[in-house]
Amino acid sequence: MAHLLPLTILLVVCIAFPIGLAWRIAKLDEASRGAWALKAADSLFFFGLILLAGRWDIAGLWTRGVLVVLVLLAFAASWWRHARRPWALARPLWRAHGVTLVSLVFYATAFGYLAAGLAPAGSPTSLAFPLEGGRFVVAQGGNRTLLNHHHAHRRQRYASDIVAVGPAGFRAIGVAPADLSRYAVHGAKVVSPCTGTVASVRDGLPDLAPPRRDKANASGNHVVIRCDALEVELAHLRQGSVVHKAGDALTVGQRVGAVGNSGNTTEPHLHIHAVDAVTGEAVEIAFDGKVPVRNRIFER
Repeated sequence: MAHLLPLTILLVVCIAFPIGLAWRIAKLDEASRGAWALKAADSLFFFGLILLAGRWDIAGLWTRGVLVVLVLLAFAASWWRHARRPWALARPLWRAHGVTLVSLVFYATAFGYLAAGLAPAGSPTSLAFPLEGGRFVVAQGGNRTLLNHHHAHRRQRYASDIVAVGPAGFRAIGVAPADLSRYAVHGAKVVSPCTGTVASVRDGLPDLAPPRRDKANASGNHVVIRCDALEVELAHLRQGSVVHKAGDALTVGQRVGAVGNSGNTTEPHLHIHAVDAVTGEAVEIAFDGKVPVRNRIFER
């Protein structure tokens, strides 16, 4: 049950906190519009952080939309109540509003820092999207560790973990089911993101029921494709699904395998990263001109 604790905390942060923030904004009753603006902005930047960092494939894509509407309605109602009040802030400013100012600066700075992590770090190399047959969401991706747990790794700095969501907007039926078939991405068709040659292949490792992990074989079943100056790895594939061997030529969109749960992984997803074939340094990639950052949606 220990593996459920992080997911429980995530759901509380993604759902309970925004509801609390909406309530806080709706209940504001300040002497001036200036004081109201400080407290409302403080709450909105905090909410923005949750929107950026939250795993909405777990909390629900449509849940996110409902929460955005709720917070905006609370903001509008609160503004209407304060619209005729004066702008002037109480003096001295620091004594009257110091705590709010410190909180606002902290959340605004943190929001700006995370938002910058959604932008390309340089000029990403364009690849085709490596999955077909669903609505896919980037679970780990971006140029900040809080958005992408691979970011501190030299070869995987720009790696992405990709899941799928069902019609209700969730990546699985249940919070952390052990049954792999309850994950929307399990068994999804993995295709080559580029034209190249298969450099190496690993198959035959078992698909593990969460939360079991194979730390001795981090990538699990995987395929590495040499695409010009790049080596692109597709990892955590389903046992027995790999349809190529080393030396095979591949074209864009050609089937490679299927998503599984092999290797050092907490649940079914496709891991993809690219490195410079000579230096081994991570190379930033984009799919159809879009960098894969957390919560970005790709439909195929």
